[in-house]
Amino acid sequence: SVALLQHTMVTPHGNNRPPLWRQQHLVVLAVITTLVLLVQQHTNNGNNQTIHKHLAKPGTYKGKVWHNERTVSVRTLGETSFARCDVHTVLSEDGSTTINDWMFLEEINAVNIVVQTTEGKFIVFQQRKYAIPGVIISPVGGFIDEGESPLTAAKREVVEELGMGSRGTLEKVKSLNNPNRIRFPAGVVIDAIARTALPDEIDPTTTAVSGRGGGLSSGRIPPNENDPDWVFLGRYRTAANRGGGFLYSYLLKNAIPISQGSGNRIYGGRSGDDESQKILYLSQEEVFTALSEGKFQEVKWAATFALSLLHLKDGMPGCCTGDQYYP
Repeated sequence: SVALLQHTMVTPHGNNRPPLWRQQHLVVLAVITTLVLLVQQHTNNGNNQTIHKHLAKPGTYKGKVWHNERTVSVRTLGETSFARCDVHTVLSEDGSTTINDWMFLEEINAVNIVVQTTEGKFIVFQQRKYAIPGVIISPVGGFIDEGESPLTAAKREVVEELGMGSRGTLEKVKSLNNPNRIRFPAGVVIDAIARTALPDEIDPTTTAVSGRGGGLSSGRIPPNENDPDWVFLGRYRTAANRGGGFLYSYLLKNAIPISQGSGNRIYGGRSGDDESQKILYLSQEEVFTALSEGKFQEVKWAATFALSLLHLKDGMPGCCTGDQYYP
């Protein structure tokens, strides 16, 4: 504003100054401009402080932090227990230059599960989501808890959200509790799932690049799991260059009610996002139609359903069986 004042006080005809009233007018204009800029700066600082008040303290994020041989440094902008926003400094592929503004979003790894009943119906949720306009449909899904394998998380999520599981899971619950019962409290089922879970298997190809806490879970179903109704469909990065966590996709065939109050359209499960849900039972043809019409508005949901249908309809094998790992 001072520069503007100095510039405008020189006339086109030389160094003659304008009349006094005009000088006073320009001074007032400069003062007002300065005050506006100061108010804007104060407001921005206040907004930033308000935002940071709602963010967790550094170190709160519970997930693994990504780095590999190209990572030079990481600066955290903000975090919560399930997500973290960073700026990475990254080496170019040939190592000749660095990129200093590589935005990266850490998010807890998650599972999506397509649940098919013994009658061949697919169970989906009709709901709304904060970042998607309109009403959409989705599969079962949620974050993987600390210390859980992806398969254990998938089993837990199906119980929590639908009160259902595989026939193999029901047999394990009965063996630990009462062999004569066919329905149990959800907490009892989840406890049995945790107690009978096999050790998490780490993909050895990721031990050097997955960050804090060792490598990535393979996600595959151990050969000694002895539960043919569970099919692993693969592990996928959400955003190839920006992170977003990893998704583990599963199909549960021949699902049955195993928790008290389950097996109906009004099961009192939970979404975890403070969003209402309505349970729908779709035929395979209805799922095809929903996919073709874009009803699964999140790409992870659409991919998990498409992979499930390829397995059921065209016999695509489950992912990563035997001794093979990811390329």
